[in-house]
Amino acid sequence: MNLAIDIGNTRMKLGLFEGEKLIDDDNLKASDLEGVKRFVESKKIKNAILSSTAIVPNELESFFKDNYNYIRLSDKTPIPMESTYTTPETLGRDRIAGVIGASVLFPGHGCLVIDAGTCITYDLINAKNVYLGGNIAPGISLRLRAMDEFTSALPLVSKKLPDTDRGYSTETAMRSGAVWGTTQEALGFIRRFNNQTEDLKVILTGGDADLLDNLIGHYSFASFNINRINKNIKI
Repeated sequence: MNLAIDIGNTRMKLGLFEGEKLIDDDNLKASDLEGVKRFVESKKIKNAILSSTAIVPNELESFFKDNYNYIRLSDKTPIPMESTYTTPETLGRDRIAGVIGASVLFPGHGCLVIDAGTCITYDLINAKNVYLGGNIAPGISLRLRAMDEFTSALPLVSKKLPDTDRGYSTETAMRSGAVWGTTQEALGFIRRFNNQTEDLKVILTGGDADLLDNLIGHYSFASFNINRINKNIKI
């Protein structure tokens, strides 16, 4: 069995695979070594690969190195696609892992991977399996925090699905602005990139994928499909 680990800014996601089939997964705090040990206990794992956008604690990486045939995804790791990105050393490993996953799921298609986490990223590959780059923007929580931290009067508002597209109070106006603003941004990039590659597939993933899925799903398009990665394990 193969273990895939994705460490983001706040969470660590674990996926256990037998061949291409996901058979177990977990979502932990980013440094929870004991949680990792509980997850892998009694499982016959041979290989492990780690992708991280954050600093990996030494004891966590040592555990993977000591117990498995271990790979740390980096800009030096061979990948099964061409890339036009001019600074591969600064490209987030989660971003390149996302588009590689999309290319496996939808070979021969252009794919836009929208990863809605602390930041929201938009990454595009064409039908010839060439990575064309993408964009980075603040995620929903980051937008809400910025309004609180960089103004003197606005409060910190909780992140949840708005009950209207127009606020009827300061709190609902902020929530609606952050959530619907992110939604409209995503729809704008989808429309824009849909004109740049054939038969576009849109893959929505990340911690806020469920929230955006509820809003983007209200729209229907003839020229592309929105596809969800498994809700429990995020690429």
